[in-house]
Amino acid sequence: MKQGGDGATAPRCPPHPGFEEDAEGGAPELAIGENEMVEQGGSEAAAARCPPHPGFVRGVCSVCGAKEEDAGGSASRLAVGVGYTQRGRQVLPASATTSIPRATNLATLLRTRKLTLILDLDHTLLNSTGINDFSPMEERNGFTSNTMGDPGMGLFRLDTYGVPVLTKLRPFARGFLEQASAMFEMHVYTLAGRDYARAAVQLLDPDGVYFGARIVSIAESTRWDMKSLDVVPGTEVVAVVILDDSDAVWPGHQDNLILMDRYHYFASTCRKFGYNMNSMAELSRDEREHDGSLAVVLEVLKRVHEGFFDSVLDGHFSDVREVIREVRRQVLLGCTVAFSQLNYLQDFAMDSPVWTLAEKLGAVCKVDVDETVTHVVAEDPVTRKAQWARDHNKFLVSPEWIKAASFRWRRQDEQAFPVTRGS
Repeated sequence: MKQGGDGATAPRCPPHPGFEEDAEGGAPELAIGENEMVEQGGSEAAAARCPPHPGFVRGVCSVCGAKEEDAGGSASRLAVGVGYTQRGRQVLPASATTSIPRATNLATLLRTRKLTLILDLDHTLLNSTGINDFSPMEERNGFTSNTMGDPGMGLFRLDTYGVPVLTKLRPFARGFLEQASAMFEMHVYTLAGRDYARAAVQLLDPDGVYFGARIVSIAESTRWDMKSLDVVPGTEVVAVVILDDSDAVWPGHQDNLILMDRYHYFASTCRKFGYNMNSMAELSRDEREHDGSLAVVLEVLKRVHEGFFDSVLDGHFSDVREVIREVRRQVLLGCTVAFSQLNYLQDFAMDSPVWTLAEKLGAVCKVDVDETVTHVVAEDPVTRKAQWARDHNKFLVSPEWIKAASFRWRRQDEQAFPVTRGS
């Protein structure tokens, strides 16, 4: 059997996108995305996101649905704006978007060899937690309600909700923005409150050179639970790249999306997303700047940008969605993958999220094994196909191998993803 077999001790979660020290203990596992695979631990209840409540519309929290009179002192007093409810979902009036600056027109962008980049904030560029929501381990590491932040570590205290939060910038966030700004006109689009969004952007872009006023918050969005390029006036879908940790909020623009692995620095957000593992703050570790998630995605953006502008034919530009698809297809090109009785598949893999993802990454997927198969993906090392992989010196890997390849945008070392009992 080739590397990546059923060794009992090799690590199987992510690989971590880079720690300041060698990783020990746990960290949140990678997820394919809400639209492709439910994260480990299940989907979070909306109420788990609050408090602090980002704002109330007609007396109801725009995120969790709590009534303002029941929210007590934890509630935000920021007004989101007057909206109405449609099929149980809050919709803001179209006039809410009129304050959003218009994107530079496509012809001007193309003349300067730039595209449009839409960036999410929370769990993409930073992570925030309430100052009273630290875990016991985090408190032992020095995080308390009196923590005022440490700019050298990328830690800042914000009071935009009336309830202070501690915000941690993702490593390389500012360096990422500096380099990305040479290739893209950048916009922030978050479903957080307006004051929080502006304060967070001020941390990332204190001089206003990267975003200016190009910030969309829940106050400007037409939906509290979804995002759309229609909210950003002047954008052309053929030249827009979206960077977000959630695919579920972009139902109409999946082909523009580059999905980020979530940045969970604090334990509170690990809990909210169902991860029963130590946070980076608990472990006193962090992603590394040179090979962490933002460094990885910056290289992907460079390839997408280059592919778009190098594909000009007779003055006609390509569609950035096709460029993203082609870059993604290179990740597992040359791999032929067979699937073996994953818990949720029961050996019928063709319609499964992990099968779909593997195909998007360029792999050829098969239900059964034959001489063309290079990898067997399994959760149990004693299945027939797992044994076949060992007998035929093929790679035997867990499903996390495919997920990690998706977030790291390259084929991963199979040895890091062994198939063990309980994988």
